[in-house]
This record gives sequence, C-alpha cells and structure tokens, in this order.
Amino acid sequence: MNDEERCMAGYHRMKLFSLFFMLMFAVCVFAQPSAQNLQDSLDADSLSKISLVLDVDTNGVVDTNKVEHIDAGIEEIPIAEREFFPSGFVMEIAYAAPTVIQVPFLGMRDKSAVWGNEFVATGYAVVSVDVEFRSGGVRVSDEFLWAFILSVSISGNPNDPTINREKRDRISEWVEYILIGNTYWALSQNAKIGLFESHHFVDYLFSSAAYSEFWEFGWSQAVGLRYVYSGNAKDGGAYIDLGAHARITNKHFLFGVFVQLGIFGGHK
Repeated sequence: MNDEERCMAGYHRMKLFSLFFMLMFAVCVFAQPSAQNLQDSLDADSLSKISLVLDVDTNGVVDTNKVEHIDAGIEEIPIAEREFFPSGFVMEIAYAAPTVIQVPFLGMRDKSAVWGNEFVATGYAVVSVDVEFRSGGVRVSDEFLWAFILSVSISGNPNDPTINREKRDRISEWVEYILIGNTYWALSQNAKIGLFESHHFVDYLFSSAAYSEFWEFGWSQAVGLRYVYSGNAKDGGAYIDLGAHARITNKHFLFGVFVQLGIFGGHK
C-alpha cells in the first residue's frame, strides 16, 4: 500500500469515528430527557401510590362514619308490640257449650314459654275448672289437680343438688301445656287481633264419685278468633273471643260455638 492509499484509509477511519461520536452524542442528548421523564414518572407513581393509600385510609374512615350514621338513623320496628299481647297472668270465663262454663282463673301465658316466639304466646292454667250443668246435678272437673301433681312429681325435690333444675322445669312446663294449655297467634302488628286455641284433659273423678257414677274423663278443644280491646304493658288488658268448642268424654260429646271474656296482667 502506497502513501496515497494509506492517507485515504486514515481519512475514512477518521470520518467513521466522527460519525460514531456524533451518533453517541445525539443518543446522550435525546436519552437524558427520556431518562428524566422516566424518573419523574416513577416518582409520580410513587407519590400517587402514597396518595392512594392515604385516600383509601381517609375514605375508609369517612365511609365507616357514613355507615354508622346511616345505621344509627334506622329505627328497628318490633314484630309485635307487647302492649296488646295477652301474656302474663291470665283469667278467663267462657260459655263453652250449651251446658258448660269454663273458668281458668289462674293461668300463665308468655312468649318465651314452651315453643313461643315473637308471634306466638303459649301458657297453661294452674287452676282451671269446667262446670257442667246436667239434669242429674252439677259436675265440676278436677283435671288441674292431676296436672299439678304430675308436674310437681317431675320437678322433684328442689333442694336435691343432683337434679338438673332447668331441665326438670322445662319438662314440667311441657306437661302443664299438654294437659291444660293454651296458645295465641298474633295476626296484627300490634297483636290486637289473633287466633287462639285452648285444650285440656277433662276429668270428673271426684264428681263421679260424689254421684256414685263411673269415672268420667276425656278431652276438650277450643279454637277461635281473639280481639284484644284494651291493653297496657304495665297494667294488663282485656279481650273477647269467638270460637268453636268440642269436648268428648267416655260418656258425653258436646260441640258448639261460644263467647269468652278474658283479662291479662302486666308482663313487663
């Protein structure tokens, strides 16, 4: 290679180096704003994330307060007002059949007894008699005595520590309800109108013995519509029933419609 060729080769190398240097300079010039934009973007994202977390926390507090405020403004409406619910102490008198008067004069009825709830009140009569007028004389039933004796025998000695008192009392309530019980279903919001049923085992053991007759026993069932025309949660109230009654014993069968008046004591 002669001198001229060597000079031309050096010139081309210098030209390529200058072009490469210019390209690198251009890349650096254009890349620096992009890198700065990328860094700014990352910083902005980080700030956005921090702001988002703060917003979530702040919104969480605000939302919670709003929910609590809304919940506090909602007033719970009771299923049935207790003012007209005929529970507590109960006393009734019914013209239950053409020749029968029923008088449960010491009864209990409560929404928590046996299987009662907000709609239903159940109970039983501690003392109750049927007075039946017949051509051969007056018969007075005594079924409540047997219900009482059976209930006491199930309860056992109250001073016995081996007895599960709560369980025994529950069984005793069921026995009373089955033998001489009653139920009320509230149909209206304030429990003024509802359906009722009453039932009891009928027994004339002592009356039959007094008249030298064979022991008379059977079953009585009544159902109907009740209207509570006065009520007060503290002092009690009164109601009137219209219903149908059927009673069958080993000697007689009676059926008919009847009217019943009842009062109930305070239950709060």
